[in-house]
Amino acid sequence: MRISTSQIFDRNIAALQNNQTQLAQTQLQVATGRKMLRPSDDPVRAARSLELQQSQSVNKQFIANIGYAKDQLALTDARLSTMTDTLQYMRQKFIQAGNGGLSAQDKAAIASDLRSQLDNLVALANSKDGQGEYLFAGYKNDTPPIVFGDHDGDPDTPDLYYYQGDAGTRQMQVGPERQMDIGIPGSAAGGGGLFEADQSLYTPGTPATYPPAEFFNRLKTAIDAIDPATSATTTLPLEYLDPDTGAPDPTSYGLDMVDAFMERIAVYQSKVGSQRAELDSLDYAGQTLDLHYATARSRIEDLDYNEALSRLAQQQLVLQAAQQSFVRVANLSLFQYL
Repeated sequence: MRISTSQIFDRNIAALQNNQTQLAQTQLQVATGRKMLRPSDDPVRAARSLELQQSQSVNKQFIANIGYAKDQLALTDARLSTMTDTLQYMRQKFIQAGNGGLSAQDKAAIASDLRSQLDNLVALANSKDGQGEYLFAGYKNDTPPIVFGDHDGDPDTPDLYYYQGDAGTRQMQVGPERQMDIGIPGSAAGGGGLFEADQSLYTPGTPATYPPAEFFNRLKTAIDAIDPATSATTTLPLEYLDPDTGAPDPTSYGLDMVDAFMERIAVYQSKVGSQRAELDSLDYAGQTLDLHYATARSRIEDLDYNEALSRLAQQQLVLQAAQQSFVRVANLSLFQYL
């Protein structure tokens, strides 16, 4: 079989181009640190890598949600603890107000102090998170939950502390099948929530009717019953009136209201504490899973530099030898032997 000069040149050029392509591929792998530069390099591995990448992305979102939920619950727990501290202080003041030897001026001073603490409780109830959303307003987290004033639009009814939020509980997806409460509503249907408000009393309209925030109103009543300036116009429930004299007992009433409020807070604090412990476990599991995904992707995507550098050196040597061989073949001519 006769082989023409052009065939020799074409074959050598094709071999050189193939060697250069392989060398360029290896050089690019070394530069990027990746085995697969295109999905077509290994479709099966590329598909598996994409699947792992998507799973890792979803898991990272859960980890981010867990972090947000932990922040929300930590802030909520801190506010509940401060509420309890304030109520403990108010409890001591109510006990002090029960001293029969106090003058009218002394009682007025205690009432003034208690009103300041009640204002502090309202401020805590209207706490916001880092995004400016109210912690204890349910789904209506753009509205301050506790307000004092006309709750029903009727000028003949007394002003009250009322609840403007709703009974919804905000949730966060913290796992594939786990949604966690990250908010505490101030009301519940039929009465309840953090502030003992009956959400069923809410009626929309102009004006709307809002449910009274009973814990705040009861504390206000107890304080007013202590203050000589307001005690004459303040009525306590019958069980807090002396059956013989009809004299009110604002100290017992105030203590019972403080204790009831603290018991409600303790219920929610217990729930928040349990949720924070669960989030710690979920966070650890999520971080472990993220490491698993990263390791699996590394096995598929990352380059073995020892093998790649060895292959690069070999390909450079082969290309150099092919180039030198081609030069010699290209210089062959019958005239050199005449």
